[in-house]
Amino acid sequence: MSIKSEDFVWLKFPYSPAISPDGKKLVFPVKKVNQNKNQYKSPIYLKVAGESECKQFTAGTHVDTAPQFSPSGEYLAFLSSRAEKGTQVFIMSTQGGEAFQVTEFPQGVLGYCWSHDSKLIHVIARVNEEELELVLNQKKEKVPSFVLEPAEFKAYKSRKEELKEIKTDPRVISDGYCREGTSYLDGRYTQPFIVHILEFDCENAQEIPRKIIHIGEYGFHFSLGTFSLDNRTVFIAKYAEDPTVTLEQEILEVDISDPSKKIFIGRVYGRGIENLQLSPDGKYISFHAIRKEKIVYDDSQIFLFDVKKHEVGNFVCITKNYNRSAIQSRWFNEDTLLFLSPSDGKINIHKIDINTKKTDSVVKGDRNINSFTISKNGSRIAYEVSHVSFPSDIFWCKADGSGEERVTEANKKYLTTYVPAKVEEFSFERDRVNFQGWLLVPPEYNPNEKMPVVLEIHGGPAVMWTPHEKTLWHEWNTLVSKGYAVVFCNPRGSDGYGIDFRAAIYKNWGNLPATDILEFLDVTLAKYPFLDANRVAVTGGSYGGYMTSWLVTQTNRFKAAISQRGVYEFMAFSTTTDNPVWFEKQYEGEIIDRFADIWEDSPVAHIRNLQTPLLIIHSENDFRVPVVNAEQLFWLGKRYGKTVELIRYPRDGHELSRSGEPRHIIDRINRIIDWIQKYNK
Repeated sequence: MSIKSEDFVWLKFPYSPAISPDGKKLVFPVKKVNQNKNQYKSPIYLKVAGESECKQFTAGTHVDTAPQFSPSGEYLAFLSSRAEKGTQVFIMSTQGGEAFQVTEFPQGVLGYCWSHDSKLIHVIARVNEEELELVLNQKKEKVPSFVLEPAEFKAYKSRKEELKEIKTDPRVISDGYCREGTSYLDGRYTQPFIVHILEFDCENAQEIPRKIIHIGEYGFHFSLGTFSLDNRTVFIAKYAEDPTVTLEQEILEVDISDPSKKIFIGRVYGRGIENLQLSPDGKYISFHAIRKEKIVYDDSQIFLFDVKKHEVGNFVCITKNYNRSAIQSRWFNEDTLLFLSPSDGKINIHKIDINTKKTDSVVKGDRNINSFTISKNGSRIAYEVSHVSFPSDIFWCKADGSGEERVTEANKKYLTTYVPAKVEEFSFERDRVNFQGWLLVPPEYNPNEKMPVVLEIHGGPAVMWTPHEKTLWHEWNTLVSKGYAVVFCNPRGSDGYGIDFRAAIYKNWGNLPATDILEFLDVTLAKYPFLDANRVAVTGGSYGGYMTSWLVTQTNRFKAAISQRGVYEFMAFSTTTDNPVWFEKQYEGEIIDRFADIWEDSPVAHIRNLQTPLLIIHSENDFRVPVVNAEQLFWLGKRYGKTVELIRYPRDGHELSRSGEPRHIIDRINRIIDWIQKYNK
């Protein structure tokens, strides 16, 4: 049977595995569609070594995610949407039973980690000054009883909703960094806290009030840190300024008993330094940053600093000579770090010896490993895999990569009926540079019949696509089931092929990668004669949306185009995105001084050349690439009599295709197919 857009509601996505310290238990959430609410749910499942079946461990009506075993192995913590206010930290016994709520931050918790003695939790949460005071004083609003005072309770709820609206009517904005994801921050700052684990007084049957320590500094944004081995201090990263004007962060050591004591370790360059981790022997802190200072196109690398030296700038890049990205690193033992590395069309687990700097593969294969975890005793590794034959599953193996066991077959029943696309990989050379490309076709097709083509283009621009993309598995297979061949490549600017490959499009987003993509298309059409060169459509999202609109304003090669959440006019994008400093670094120089150059590289500057019917898809709460970009492209297209149409999705943001409302995800795929079928004749 053919895979359909509506099948999205049946797909399941296991992710974010966590292993108990002894390596005998494995937990992981499974993302599913809650069809009744047009939302998602993700109960946590448990796998015990030696047992064949996985068991559901938490209730299946909420979004439970980010599970972490306590270092003692007694408890499992996780983030859950079951709380009244946002996503909070919950803890339950690893033997099962009821989960109890540990945090109660007004806007929820963004991230957390355990202390080494399992008595404390470090969290980051967004608060304004009023909320910060409430958190520290643990003041709770007195709520009338729904049972005893129904009228008062109804009035209370009504007043609360009115007050919430009034607070943002009008919305007063004084910070450059004022919105992220799909929400406004409304004057809140991401702050770090220490929370003592909630105890229970069995004799008096009551909870002992938890102790909350604020270790941050209001007026600045912080990233999640890590505890010292003695649990007395926390290492955290603080943005040096407004995150919209700098990519620099300061690493600090904070005394929990006296948070005013902050030791400055040094400044590092690279947005989102939040993977600070302590080595098992407590000697080093590892983190990720950019290898070449202030070079925005550089890839993520692993840095270390000696905890006891306390020398400013005491940082060493241990992957300095590793010509690939190194991400999601975790300590395996006191001398070795494991990390993920996108490379040559696959993502595998690698290791590095911190003394010799030697790297090697640990868990490899032609697939994507999207996340992984290691048991505290170093006996097992668990990881989430996506592959052309399935969208997502959990595996685990021994520490040396041997004895791999597939833990889940989340979509086994579905895949007995629906057969995924057949994939072929090939390479080509241009300008003495090697490129990878892929072709996806129906598992059974007639090579004597011409097949229409959909050219897909990835975002980023520094992203590496493989045929094993989890979030594109359903979309690509739906297109293939409709009789289309899906083709894509990694043009220059992509990750996974070294820093020179990434840096090639520095200050040149359009022409160079466009010629790579068009060369790839020519090679593909010549290699596979059954592909119909006269029926080729093109689509892409984010930077892929930019490139889609760039191609159709530079050439007339395509019958139909669908540009999604794209950048179309650089001045508007760079001054409205939630990450403007990143784009300033892409084109080297302050935006207002680069207007002439960035205008020429903007697709809207060439709108008069558009001849391809163009569908523009955008989300109204997209703060990474605000919807004004789509409005400009659409209006100018109409102004010059072009065939253009704009689809706007309310409530969703830049992640629409990956984690948007289920109904929107399905509708989006249907509209892409309808547009292609209408014009790709």
